[in-house]
Amino acid sequence: MMKYFLKIVLAALIALGAVAAPGRFLHAGQPLPPPPQEEFIYNIEFLVFTQAAQAHLRIRRRGKNRYRAELIAETKGLIGILMYGRKNHYISDMEFDPKKRRFISRLYTKLVYRQNGVERTTAAIDTKNGLVRWKYFFRDKLIGEGVDPTPKGARVEDLLSAFFNFRLGSLGSLEPGRKMTLFTLPNYRAKALKEDFSEEEKKFQKFEISIPSAKSTRAYRRKFGRSKEKGLLILVKVPKNLFGQETGEVRVWFDPKMTPVEATVEDAILFGDVIGVLVKSKISP
Repeated sequence: MMKYFLKIVLAALIALGAVAAPGRFLHAGQPLPPPPQEEFIYNIEFLVFTQAAQAHLRIRRRGKNRYRAELIAETKGLIGILMYGRKNHYISDMEFDPKKRRFISRLYTKLVYRQNGVERTTAAIDTKNGLVRWKYFFRDKLIGEGVDPTPKGARVEDLLSAFFNFRLGSLGSLEPGRKMTLFTLPNYRAKALKEDFSEEEKKFQKFEISIPSAKSTRAYRRKFGRSKEKGLLILVKVPKNLFGQETGEVRVWFDPKMTPVEATVEDAILFGDVIGVLVKSKISP
């Protein structure tokens, strides 16, 4: 019953990354200064569970133009008991290119703490040659590895580089009617184990991001009781079977300062709407 839960949490977090940057970041041709260090904490809720899980997202500087971003998503309370304290830890070692105005992911690591052992996946992203070299370990034993070409002409990000690149505004300004496409990494556990996974999980995952028109945004605000609030709405379309959804739509709301304050994964199988709510944020030089 719980097999989709943390995937749904991640869908909300991916969507929360779709952030427009402040206007000062969007002047073309000007190199960006080093990005700040940041921390975000989100509570995840569904049905009657207001703190079913918590996610801690942070980025730290590790040297000149070198950064490490981390996401720790952990179940809490009764849900934590039912899932034996399941925890996922994601790490992205990135290089910041001020001229290209973006983070470039070099090594992505995923740790999954299960009751019977720890899974570890590494993915070295070679952007120059369009390749990803991946390995999957269980209990420190190599189970599978491979080299995958990235989709031709596509921009591929890991979960964390996507989040922070959106925050930098590296895809440009966000305007009503704007649409963007992003590809994220496959499920390498599915590729290594060759178990009963969907074929979609073994491919690079396509996420479509759109900004509704002003008219559509007003309709959404009326529908979800946000008519008096200001800010921006973004819709993220994800593969429906990937996160166990009926619609594949994720709604993300921003405050006037462009901070992502809430994301809703709509109609998740078994769970209904799953909501990620910002409870704390911190930015430092």
